[in-house]
Amino acid sequence: MIARTGLFFCVLGFAACRGPIRRSTGTGMSPNPATPSVTAANAMVRVDSSPPPSFSDDSLLGPLVEAVRGSLAFYRTLPPERLFYFGPDAIAVSELAESLEYFLKLVESGKPGWAEAIRRDFQLYASVGSDRDGTVVYSAYYEHEVSVSLSRTGRFRFPLYGRPGDLEEILGPHGERQGIRRAGSGGRPYFTRKEIDSGGALSGRGLEIAWADDPVSVFFLQVQGSGWLRLANGERLRVRYAGHNGHPYRSVGGYMIESGILPREKFSRKAMVDYLSHHPEERQEILNRNPRYVFFKIDRGPSREQVFGSLNLALTPGRSVAMDPSIFPPGALAWMETDEDPKVGRFVLNQDEGGAIKGPARVDFFVGGGPEAESYAVRFWEKGRLYFLVRKRGETSRGGRRGK
Repeated sequence: MIARTGLFFCVLGFAACRGPIRRSTGTGMSPNPATPSVTAANAMVRVDSSPPPSFSDDSLLGPLVEAVRGSLAFYRTLPPERLFYFGPDAIAVSELAESLEYFLKLVESGKPGWAEAIRRDFQLYASVGSDRDGTVVYSAYYEHEVSVSLSRTGRFRFPLYGRPGDLEEILGPHGERQGIRRAGSGGRPYFTRKEIDSGGALSGRGLEIAWADDPVSVFFLQVQGSGWLRLANGERLRVRYAGHNGHPYRSVGGYMIESGILPREKFSRKAMVDYLSHHPEERQEILNRNPRYVFFKIDRGPSREQVFGSLNLALTPGRSVAMDPSIFPPGALAWMETDEDPKVGRFVLNQDEGGAIKGPARVDFFVGGGPEAESYAVRFWEKGRLYFLVRKRGETSRGGRRGK
């Protein structure tokens, strides 16, 4: 448990901490809690009898308004009749948009009783969590920054690669992306992390966009999928996700726990970084356990200050979260709360995804950029509860809520 007083509001409450992440791999370093046979139709349950949360939001409402408007913009890009599952209920996009508009009206009214109106007017759906006991594990992700040089030196010798020209992404049998070598490869899988970092499979091809002094920092930039490069003169370059090698994401943190390198009860991303930094002889072998490799491109455009999630929305620190898109509705309004004091309780929007964020028991919380955001994110690992909210409607209302 970490102390959040002061830092929590500094990192998550102010717009100055913002700066939009297109993530390909997620940030969860530890195995996801298992919940067998979970689908979109049974990942949450209606909450009809239990006392609802207090909805006493612990952060500034301005960023909440911004995040809600982002989800509304996303819903305008979808067919209004498209259905998303909230547990047993299939709810149309048109109804989700109307629900968010009503929520926004309540928040912007500034009336003291708006939280009570939400308890009265909204249907709650609780995530089934791990083993269907409702427990959800929250982690945090941030905008990572890497110290680099644009040319290789004795200190800066670890490359960040742009997308190779012979990498072609195709869909696998289950809809997943698979990378293949395009020319003369016979369709063989693309190079793994081990082949790239340990075997030099891409060296000498002019694909390096920068050189870093810390391979662990490069690894975490790949985990985040987007971030900043800082040059010695202080200049910062935005790098964004440009693709990956098509291999599955494997949790390095999970491997370190399962192999006994780090005890589960003391695991954190900081503990992982500290171990890798102090054991360089083991470092690359451990990192190679994740065969996925992410490629980058430099963004010099006007939107470089923004971080974009998987819905192509600018993420809002403290309000945007990443969830499993196969079971939780994109853009949806939710309430997150943690169990231990000082508790976190606030409204969030499902606006991103991550390869390591799978199942109903994992949520990744975007906290922005800068040293304080990084310090917060690498320590944040909390258990709690997750509730989704949709305005109550009759069974025959427009958009159709279909009980299953």
